[in-house]
Amino acid sequence: MTGSSGLSLKIDVDTHDGMKKGVPNLLEDFAYFGIKATFCLSFGPDNSGKAIFRLLRDPKFIKKMLYTRAPSLYGLRTVLSGTLLPARAIATAFPGLCQRIRDEGHEVIVHAWDHRRWQDHLDIMSEEEIRAHFKKAFDAYQQILGARPWAVAAPGWQVTTRSLKVQDDLGLLYASDLRQAPPCILEAEGTRFRTLQIPTTGPCVEELLTQGIRDEEVLEDALLKGVSDKEAPVLALHAEVEGTVFRPFFRRLMRSLTDRFDEFLTLADRATSLLDNPDVIKICKLDFIELSGRAGKVASCICS
Repeated sequence: MTGSSGLSLKIDVDTHDGMKKGVPNLLEDFAYFGIKATFCLSFGPDNSGKAIFRLLRDPKFIKKMLYTRAPSLYGLRTVLSGTLLPARAIATAFPGLCQRIRDEGHEVIVHAWDHRRWQDHLDIMSEEEIRAHFKKAFDAYQQILGARPWAVAAPGWQVTTRSLKVQDDLGLLYASDLRQAPPCILEAEGTRFRTLQIPTTGPCVEELLTQGIRDEEVLEDALLKGVSDKEAPVLALHAEVEGTVFRPFFRRLMRSLTDRFDEFLTLADRATSLLDNPDVIKICKLDFIELSGRAGKVASCICS
């Protein structure tokens, strides 16, 4: 094994079927490999079908839907959820499964209440709506897991100064809202925020599919490159993808990851280690970047 800084696996759960079908499969695979990971759960309605409205205004999003073959990847029920078919609850529909994730030693944090609303419309969400979003998700987490959540991960890596200010008031251990950056404390519009950020460091499968990459060896090489030689490598997975259609590929990827890294850390473990050594945490300015295979910009930062 050649890893030195350890790898963190961050699993986003964005849909009802991702929770129902993908999460149990991933739990089986993590048990097989002896790995602990961080599950980022969306607790509220699965409004995935409302992505259709983004198609009307964003040509790059159309490309993503075509290249990922969205209906076959996510399933027709998910593609229509919240539009032609009723929105189904995500994590709140499976309290026992939420508890199983925790009981098997994995970390559970808040990803979203309404994932689609946040990802597509955060820029117009008021401070009051953002607070309500967090409150609904936090209340659901507390009711199901009997504890207050200590961390969040923004849907689609979308933040605003308003959302960061609200987030700061939550007294979190950390957040995982950024891409392509080192662990840091953010500054924006004259404010230095208090919440430690632990970013995702490489691409995810959907972004590679949107680039037209489907060969498994090429996919694997790209994902491995995204977490190699990074200060604090974090690989983003999706229960809807690696837990279902791409599960055989995920098991292949895990064999390579366990060969390359000698330790796997939850994001909470990584955050605790960093906060025990605050001098290593950078102060960085909030920035927004474009990534290959992803529509729109995502939150990142510039470090001096």
